[in-house]
Amino acid sequence: MTLPPGMTRLTALDAAWATRGAGARLDAVRKAGRRARETILASGMVRCVRTVDIATFPYPTAFGLQGVASSPAPYVFMRNRMQLVQTQASGTTITILVNPTDSERSAAAPFFARLEERYGKTVRKLLASFHSSIPAALSAWGVSPADVDYITYDHLHVQDVRGLLAPGPSGAAFLPRARLLVQKGELETLAKLHPLQAYWYIPQALAGIPADRIVELDGDYLVGAGFALVRTPGHTAGNHSPVLVTDRGAWTISENGICVDAYAPGISDIRGVARHARDAGVEVILNANTREATLDQYTSMVLEKTIADPVPDRPELPQHFPSSELVAHALAPGLRPTFSHGAIRFGELVTARAAAASPATITGALPA
Repeated sequence: MTLPPGMTRLTALDAAWATRGAGARLDAVRKAGRRARETILASGMVRCVRTVDIATFPYPTAFGLQGVASSPAPYVFMRNRMQLVQTQASGTTITILVNPTDSERSAAAPFFARLEERYGKTVRKLLASFHSSIPAALSAWGVSPADVDYITYDHLHVQDVRGLLAPGPSGAAFLPRARLLVQKGELETLAKLHPLQAYWYIPQALAGIPADRIVELDGDYLVGAGFALVRTPGHTAGNHSPVLVTDRGAWTISENGICVDAYAPGISDIRGVARHARDAGVEVILNANTREATLDQYTSMVLEKTIADPVPDRPELPQHFPSSELVAHALAPGLRPTFSHGAIRFGELVTARAAAASPATITGALPA
C-alpha cells in the first residue's frame, strides 16, 4: 500500500501480536508497547486538540462494566465525544476528526432501533441527550469542512459515515477532501456481518463512499508528529486506538473500556469493581458488548495503558480517554466514574485552508 502523505508504518508491535498463546502474547505486547510508546513520543507533540460532546445515551450495565458492577440499574449512561486533532508533517498541517459520530444516523443501528421498538420513539427524548453535531462543532472552531484531511473511529459500531464522505444532493461530500482511516479487519467485518456482530453495525455505513476516500490500514501507523493509530483488536477485529501526544504526554482513545476505572479497577469507587479486580486477579475491566476476542481485548487494554502517560495529579490513573465515557446520571445510581478527563484541550487551532464554505455549509445537520 502506498501510504498517504504524512503517514509512517510502525512495526514495533508486529511480532508481539503474532505471538502464539494468549498469556505469552500479553507479555509480548506489553513489552513491545513500551517501544511503540517511545517511538510515538519521539515524533513530537500534536499542534492542537479540541474536544466536543456529541451525545449521551443509555447502554446496558452488563456490557459496559463486564457485569461486575453492583447496581440495580439496567443501564449506564455514556457520553460520546469527538476530538479535532491537528498535527504536522513536512511543514504541512494535517487535520483529523477522531470519532466524528453522526448521532441522527447512528439511531438506525439495531441496538438503538430495538430500544425504540421496545419503549417507543420517546425513549430518545427521555433517555438520550444531544449536545452538538459535527457541523456545529466545526463552525464553533472556525474550521471549514474543506480543512479536514482525515477522519477515523476506534471502531465502526453504530457509525454511519455516509453523511460525511458520500456525495450529497449537490454531488459533493460534506467533508470534500477527507479520507477515512480504517483497519482492514473492520472493513472485512462490514463486508459480511456475522449474526452476533449485526446488533451493533449499520450494514450500509460505507455505501456510496468512493473507494479512494477510504484508506485501508493493516497495522500501526504514525500520522504526522504526535499522532498514531495503534491496533487494539478484541472488541472488534479492526479496533484501533488513536494515540496523541500533548504537553501532558501520551493519551490513548477507545471504547475498549468505558471509564478510567476500567483501566485501574483496583481503586474504583464503583461498587463491585475493585472487589472483582482483586478476586479475579485482573488489571482491566472490559467493555463487553461484543466478545469477538476477549483475551485480545484484555491485552489491547493493557497496551493502551502501557502507552498512555499517568494523569499528572493522579499517577495511579492512565491518560486513557474513552470515546464514549461513563457519566453520572439520575437513572443509574452508583454508576459514576471515579475520575473523568472530560476533555482534551491543547495548542492553538490552525485553519490553513479555511473559509471557502459559507456559514450555511458548516452549521446545522449533515445531509440526509
